[in-house]
Amino acid sequence: MTGNLRLRWPETRFPITGRRITLPAKPARAITCDVCAAIECRGSYPRGIPDSCLARREREVLEKTKAEYAKPANRKIYLASSRVVKRGYSTYPRIQEAIEFCRELGVKKVGIASCLGLLREMALISELFAGAGFKVIGSNCQVGKVPPEERLEDLKGKDTFGLHCNPIAQAEILNAGHTEINFIVGLCLGHDILFTRYSKSPVSTLIVKDRVLGHNPAAALYTAPHRISLWKTYTGKDKF
Repeated sequence: MTGNLRLRWPETRFPITGRRITLPAKPARAITCDVCAAIECRGSYPRGIPDSCLARREREVLEKTKAEYAKPANRKIYLASSRVVKRGYSTYPRIQEAIEFCRELGVKKVGIASCLGLLREMALISELFAGAGFKVIGSNCQVGKVPPEERLEDLKGKDTFGLHCNPIAQAEILNAGHTEINFIVGLCLGHDILFTRYSKSPVSTLIVKDRVLGHNPAAALYTAPHRISLWKTYTGKDKF
């Protein structure tokens, strides 16, 4: 969401094109955040939390999760994040945020799990972390080149395109190296899930792979050709 976006109820503008749209006189009941146009949480609910708000229906969750932030591991991450945001909001690129975040956490050893196609990017990122004083262990998705059929026997004799990546091994290699935090660099969608599931250390993402849009998935929402095509394909509607 853009920093200068101003949404007003009941009339606002579509955040990408600026086209004015008219919304209902009052929000539908039982909405969730993805379809909310009021966004009263941004202003700390000046008229109180409306009945339609997800927060009204999930008060128990909000109350229950308050105490979770006091747990030492959560508190450390949460406060480190806030300090980095305070210093670098709209100033630090993501990679710089990652380096400063690791400094705030006081970690010494960083793991990088990369797609084979982004080895150059992993090398550049590793150089930056090393220059900042961290020890780095990098693991690419096809390390060891284990044939897919040796992991899934029912693949023998079948097309194994896209099945040569080994994200579980990547995670275990970094676990064996005792990394304290791991970063994903362009792992395939799904492989990133498996890597995160098996990593013993906290995981964040530095690069989301998108070969079509220069590893910038959000561009599909901002550029007209991609936006029009996606909306037509999945909703059957035209998106201006």
